[in-house]
Amino acid sequence: MTLIEHLLELRNRVIVCAIALIIGTLASFLFWETILGWLLAPARAQIPDFRVSSFAPIDRITAMFKIGVYGGLTLSSPIIIYEVLAYIVPGLTPNERRMLAPGMIGVVLFMLTGMAFAYFIILPASLGFLLSVGQNEIQNVTGVKQYMDFVTQIVFWVGIAFEMPIAIALAARLGLIRAKQLLVFWRYAVVLVFIVAAVITPTPDPFNQALVGGPLLLLYFIGVFFAWIVQKPRPKAESQE
Repeated sequence: MTLIEHLLELRNRVIVCAIALIIGTLASFLFWETILGWLLAPARAQIPDFRVSSFAPIDRITAMFKIGVYGGLTLSSPIIIYEVLAYIVPGLTPNERRMLAPGMIGVVLFMLTGMAFAYFIILPASLGFLLSVGQNEIQNVTGVKQYMDFVTQIVFWVGIAFEMPIAIALAARLGLIRAKQLLVFWRYAVVLVFIVAAVITPTPDPFNQALVGGPLLLLYFIGVFFAWIVQKPRPKAESQE
């Protein structure tokens, strides 16, 4: 393909991604109150009559747009990932192309698993701790903007963090790292994983940090296993050395 043909293909794929994002965002806008109810469910599991408050005229609009954007990204992510990978495919070797479909499925699966883990495990535990502190003397009045920031931060970043095995496998396939190196690095990986868990987790207690750090550490070793499977064999001379 010529440079112009590459640019035309890139333009067409960007248009498809934009259309998918717009459709997903409009669908999320249409059902934003239902989605907000889903996001409030973990807090209502702790406090049945929990409601969020609006402290400014634009708070409701801000929450609606945030739900629309994040919902649109989530719904359109499989199409966006497919279009990105399909644009790269012509430059890949036949062996790398065969790994494309499992890789794409893995990206979506691990991200959705991370988001589900954040929603069903981390959010109830975190909100149960935060909303119970000083509840005899302090009334819970939470702004809708603050609550949305809190929830989307946890769900989004945990979903991204669950992509670790795919990222490790990709780096191993490109020859940047090897499974043996990752195993030697495991002590440092434990420290880094729990630093990431401390950043993601909104509460300072070690229980919730371990709730995030434990699965991330397991994902690291899953990534090591994936790296061992997909890594290219060393050249014979280098292997003997």
